[in-house]
Amino acid sequence: MSTAIKENLITIREQVARFAEQNIACRDDLHTMDGFPFDIWHKMGQERLLGLNLPETYGGLGGDYLSTVVAGETLVQRGHNMGLALSWLVHLIVSRFLIMGFGNKSQHDEYLRDLASGRITASLAASEKGAGAHPKHLKTSGNRQDDLFVLNGEKTYLTNGPIADLFIVLAITGVDAGRNRFTSFIVPKETEGLSITRQIDFGFLRPSPHCEIKLNDCSVHVSNILGKEGFAYEDMIRPFREIEETCLMGPIVGGMERQIELLVSLIRKQGVNPTDELKSELGELKSLLDTLRIMAYEAGGMVDSDTNHTEFVSLLLSFRKLSGHFQSLFKAIMSKSKVEEDSDLVLITNDLVNTISIAKYVAQIKQRKLGEALLSERDSYEINPQ
Repeated sequence: MSTAIKENLITIREQVARFAEQNIACRDDLHTMDGFPFDIWHKMGQERLLGLNLPETYGGLGGDYLSTVVAGETLVQRGHNMGLALSWLVHLIVSRFLIMGFGNKSQHDEYLRDLASGRITASLAASEKGAGAHPKHLKTSGNRQDDLFVLNGEKTYLTNGPIADLFIVLAITGVDAGRNRFTSFIVPKETEGLSITRQIDFGFLRPSPHCEIKLNDCSVHVSNILGKEGFAYEDMIRPFREIEETCLMGPIVGGMERQIELLVSLIRKQGVNPTDELKSELGELKSLLDTLRIMAYEAGGMVDSDTNHTEFVSLLLSFRKLSGHFQSLFKAIMSKSKVEEDSDLVLITNDLVNTISIAKYVAQIKQRKLGEALLSERDSYEINPQ
């Protein structure tokens, strides 16, 4: 593995492990609660974990995306909850990739320190009902009137929306050669015309909150534009999903570590006969887990390198594929060994299975495009008959 776990990552891992054990693992209500654990969130802010990937000059820990992957793995392995890790992760990505990555100095000074401390939270508002985040089907608009943009539309599937103080809203602000041009706006929650219309309960990944919002003649100043006007989709939305998918690898690996830990404990407690077949299948689970961890760290390192790695998409697709195989094997072991699941195992498995299936259709499209690329490179792959 070219990505080495250096001393600073070991320090972060140890800090996150202590926090998760002392504040998250001891909470039996997180998987079933209807609200949000603000007490834990505030403690995360005090520990600067909500600014893990923000510069120290803004109150963060100065970490990178690999740090986020490693910390996410530990947060779930030691904290035993995927939902809280998702909210933490999205907070970090919106803060680092969107606001720090595309904000100007004034926006950095206004928001980054409060984001790092947890005094405020931001949520990305890109997807819409029946459209997802597909640019051809999005309808939310931003019409310019002097120094203002008037936003109208509805957004859905906003992770952290119910607890957000800021919304990063994607809107159509023009048309060029028949194509919609998108701009992102920072919209504070108290802005007139913005309202939360419905909270969404997926039945998994609790206590991570989700909601829908409506923008009804919601006026924002041009100074609230985030990034380059008209280029938000190319610059922000397309890369956001891959960065989110990369960072999610950490919590997924941490969740699988927890699955194995619980399974082995149940096998011992229930006196299940450790046949050679069972030992072999457990060994396969462990080898898959170790491979997935290496892939997760490597993906984090690729994002940090700021280099266009041609293997990056293949790495994301293969991680998803192997994660699905892990869950299928895990299910088969549970069935054949007659192990009786406990509630902890049921909950973490449900969260993992659903997390792995998110954006499955998008992954299928990417895989098909890889195949199309191979077929288009005829000279490179055609066998010379002579």
